[in-house]
Amino acid sequence: MCFPVQLVAGRLEVPVFLSGRQLEVPVFISHAEIVVTMGIFSRLKTGFKLSIDSLRVLRAHPKLLIYPAISGIASIIFMIALLGPLFLTSAVGLVGLEYVALFVVYLGTAFIAAFFNAALVHSAREVFRGNNPTISEGLSAAASHLGPLLIWAFVSAVVGVIIQSLQSQNNVVGQIVGTLFSFGWAVATFFIIPVIVFEDVSATEMFKQSARTFVDTWGETVGARLGLWLIPGGIVLAGILAAAAIIFVLPTAATFITGALIVLVAIVTAILVSGVITAVTKTALYVYATEGRKPEEFSNFDFETLDGAPEKKGGGASTLTGNRGNI
Repeated sequence: MCFPVQLVAGRLEVPVFLSGRQLEVPVFISHAEIVVTMGIFSRLKTGFKLSIDSLRVLRAHPKLLIYPAISGIASIIFMIALLGPLFLTSAVGLVGLEYVALFVVYLGTAFIAAFFNAALVHSAREVFRGNNPTISEGLSAAASHLGPLLIWAFVSAVVGVIIQSLQSQNNVVGQIVGTLFSFGWAVATFFIIPVIVFEDVSATEMFKQSARTFVDTWGETVGARLGLWLIPGGIVLAGILAAAAIIFVLPTAATFITGALIVLVAIVTAILVSGVITAVTKTALYVYATEGRKPEEFSNFDFETLDGAPEKKGGGASTLTGNRGNI
């Protein structure tokens, strides 16, 4: 069947049919809307392809899951240890004291996450070099960068408190500013851990280097980061569907508990896998941007065009390798 699609005033007019009869209710889709929609799917596809390649690395080196697992356990222990002081802070009710407590929480959890992410990033690059890194080697590498990691955790905690104070305001403007600030901060510091681990730079330079590398790699394809969540999201969805099927077939108290455990395991697995996928992807992009070398595990991915993702304005050759340095 041929649909008489027409271009009217710069917009595509698509007629609607019902039981073979054309309705007088045309649907208008602008060229810009088509480009935006295709761009979103292209960016999701880019992130998904990077996730697949990162998953291959994880499948070949499953011990990489140990880093986010230890990080999560250490964070839980840290939070439990703070329960008493946090409760005391809440009971005292002094103005501003809750922000001090929040800062301590952010500082501790940020440092724990940064430390084990640094170990994971180091191990990922060793894998790209054809080595078989051990957990102890990764932890030793992270320990050799304690100073920069502490600085990063401190700055991250300060920014976290600021963002939380903005988002907790009762006015919409403050919440919007807090959300935008949070997004911008996440973008600017996306490569902060690889910079700390692989570069010998000052505290201020590591933030600049992270932002520059982000522009050279992701650029306008920032939406591709969402594609990194497709596989972890699929794991959670599979767990929910499995739990729902069990409960539907046999709705008993035991199956409800079993279903809850299945969902919990799926969520934990998704968090661990997501941590590894994100770290491996960051490392692969950073290695290519700074060394100009494509990791063998990502041989199917075109780093020059981010695998067909929309190029940044200016066209021409890719800027992905435009800021190379030596690691």
